[in-house]
Amino acid sequence: MDKALYDDGVYMVTPAIVSTPRRFYPLAHTTASIRRDPLWAAISFTILGGACLAIYGDLLQFQERVTLVVICVGALLAGGSVTILRISAIGHSGAMIIGRSSRIRALYRAIRDARTTHQVRLETY
Repeated sequence: MDKALYDDGVYMVTPAIVSTPRRFYPLAHTTASIRRDPLWAAISFTILGGACLAIYGDLLQFQERVTLVVICVGALLAGGSVTILRISAIGHSGAMIIGRSSRIRALYRAIRDARTTHQVRLETY
């Protein structure tokens, strides 16, 4: 069995496969991309909240303004800490893994490292 480049108990990356809880993807045909959709949604929400505060701020009580600011800051923090990893392969539907940014980046780096090592190994033959 190949040595696992990444294994957190749920997801595993080896030089041959990428394993998710429901599927195995052959690494030779796997593509992965990181999406920051939660961050963009949080930025949009914050812009909307800021516009509402600028337009209707004089009609809101102090507690309502503070609540709106806290919600917008919380959305930015949550959106910045959540990332989506999209994994797809030929013949397999794409999987979207949603998780903490650090976990997703580590999983992506393991896939990237396995792909580059695998391609170097193929080019040497």
